[in-house]
Amino acid sequence: MAFSITVTSPMKGAERISRSLGVYAGKVSITSYSQTLVECTAITKYFVPTGNATTGGFKDGLCSVVIDGPSDSGYGIRWDQGTGGFRCFYPTIVASTTISIPVDSNVGAGAALLFASGGGAGALHATSAVGNITYAQAAVSAAASEAAANVTIGTFGFVAVGFVNA
Repeated sequence: MAFSITVTSPMKGAERISRSLGVYAGKVSITSYSQTLVECTAITKYFVPTGNATTGGFKDGLCSVVIDGPSDSGYGIRWDQGTGGFRCFYPTIVASTTISIPVDSNVGAGAALLFASGGGAGALHATSAVGNITYAQAAVSAAASEAAANVTIGTFGFVAVGFVNA
């Protein structure tokens, strides 16, 4: 399956926000990812390089492309300034560790417990009656690996800021 990306926006093009800068925003849908990053010309076409296309590292005149978070499928997204494309990463792996406090363990109403689990601190508060209290601590993997070729990444929002024609 070939690389496939769709950019949609209610904007007709980049809107000027200062004498030389413009902004363009919308949604991106990647239905077939390519690890060989492909320039997203549907975004870069609205921006122009300054005298030297690589001055300050602003490929195609883009200063910044901000992603609104993971895709709707959970993939991490990062704008690659060097290629003008999106680099995608597998969803973060989450493992759950459950700590259980049994009945009659002297945890009274309004009591607070603080403990560390898996490198992160967790806090829980007792309910109005003594009973079982369970706390789940999520452990997140340290490094995400790049998504496989041809996988469906999903949809995510973006805001691009860069240099526009005078």
